[in-house]
Amino acid sequence: MEDQRKIQITGRNTYIISLPHQWIERNQISKGQAVHTLQNDDGTITLSVRENSRELKSVSIVASDSSESTMRNIVSAYVAGAGRLILSGKNISTLAEEARRVLSGVEITDESEKELVLRILTSDDLNLDSVIKRAYAVTNSMFALVSNSFKDGSDVHVEISRKEDDVDRLYLLLLRQICISGTNMRIVLFKAMAAKSIEKISDHLEDLSTNRSLIGQNRELSELISLAQKIFVLSCDSLINSRAEGSDYLRARELFLVKFKSFEEGLKTKKDKSEIIALRSLSEKCIKLLRYCEDIIESSGDLSFAVH
Repeated sequence: MEDQRKIQITGRNTYIISLPHQWIERNQISKGQAVHTLQNDDGTITLSVRENSRELKSVSIVASDSSESTMRNIVSAYVAGAGRLILSGKNISTLAEEARRVLSGVEITDESEKELVLRILTSDDLNLDSVIKRAYAVTNSMFALVSNSFKDGSDVHVEISRKEDDVDRLYLLLLRQICISGTNMRIVLFKAMAAKSIEKISDHLEDLSTNRSLIGQNRELSELISLAQKIFVLSCDSLINSRAEGSDYLRARELFLVKFKSFEEGLKTKKDKSEIIALRSLSEKCIKLLRYCEDIIESSGDLSFAVH
């Protein structure tokens, strides 16, 4: 039942609103009791009563030579109530994927060469922004893997394929959240469009990884993918913070285009037609990375006006 209430001010800058008496009685609220607020994507606030839960602890786990032993430690920490697992050591990406396969609500939230962070999600984590941020984090890690594979010839296709599946799963989760959240439709539209661009970028990174074997190592393509990664990071930063493109993004885009033009000019000096076809196919994938980053920036600009 809708009930309109006026906001009042106490002190210099504290805004208060009275709560319906029936709600107080139904939930048996007493003076001094804590209630919880959740800021939703559409600008509304959800007020709820629940027991105060202790802050979930972080647990650091160093992966040993025995994957089985490390997985036992991960499961034990999960069962014991850890909310954040910090993995370091050997084969942490493989271990993280195995943990996500066997444990419910586990997501990768941060990843570097030396450390990987797993978080056990709660219901409060499943909002549009958090899903987009996780899709961004996974896709960003794919950029580094693909770029390095062109530089040193490493085979990362299995890992890339797993990550691309992860982005696809997150995109479906985002669509589910849109259906049940009742968020402002303008905001939903722009965030969904940006999320689809991130999903398409992960698709093209998987394609680049799949086709790397056609040409072997190629430092120029590695550099081109690294430049595309910088543009991706800047475009997603604009998206996450709901602002239009900045000068850093424009400079990164210009550097990418200069490098891309140089790469295309280099193809004219090659004589092997099959090599030229293979390289041009890969360079077209790279330019598509840029185009989808441009779509993210466009959605970011639209979103900045929708939320302000």
